[in-house]
Amino acid sequence: MAFQYGGASATGRSHLDQGKACEDAYHIVEEEHGVIACVCDGAGSAAQSAEGAARLALNVAMALRSEIGQLHQESAVLALQQAIEDTRCQLKDKGPLFDFHSTLCGIALSKDQCLVFHLGDGVVMGLNPDDWSDFVVSEPENGEFAETTFFFTLPEWKQSLRVFCAPRKYRTWFLMSDGAASFAVKTSPWRPTPNFLAPVHSYLSGLHDIEARNQAILSTLQSAQADRITADDKTLVWVNA
Repeated sequence: MAFQYGGASATGRSHLDQGKACEDAYHIVEEEHGVIACVCDGAGSAAQSAEGAARLALNVAMALRSEIGQLHQESAVLALQQAIEDTRCQLKDKGPLFDFHSTLCGIALSKDQCLVFHLGDGVVMGLNPDDWSDFVVSEPENGEFAETTFFFTLPEWKQSLRVFCAPRKYRTWFLMSDGAASFAVKTSPWRPTPNFLAPVHSYLSGLHDIEARNQAILSTLQSAQADRITADDKTLVWVNA
């Protein structure tokens, strides 16, 4: 089965104005029989959140490579949890964990199976390519107060980690940080935006070069319209099978 994918992270206006780098990160790994994609959003209040996000996205994606043929088995969930714990241990040696706060959302997709995992805010959305009114969504989980969420660096991270297996019919996936979600999806209830996700999917499907898809997504995230909607960093990943 052929897999298509692409992704990009764009620095938000608030960080550009302060001369700061993007604190979002994503990582995509393609295997012979599947694709693993992760999006991580580093907390703006954490000093080293960009490193935390980048390390987490890489470690989780790489850890699930060996599980691509058994995504519905307990071993896949254990590999995911171990990758998160290993990342925490690596970062503990570099400083207080609260300096590396980051969320996580991702999928591991094979021909017949799909594992969805999510911790904190951001959105994971899977669509039936034959019927865009048929979709599944993992919604953001926010904390007790406004503008708060959960991070893999918190002691109770396992209680906040959401993992589920998605039905095979959902073969088109969008992963996004909360910055991108502010204009890419609708809320109350969470659902795809036909005037954004549908044309993005259609355009990306026609591009056969991964770099061209990445650039197309980046250009969209860096557009003046996106900047008007949110000053936050923005990450969007698309996977299609």
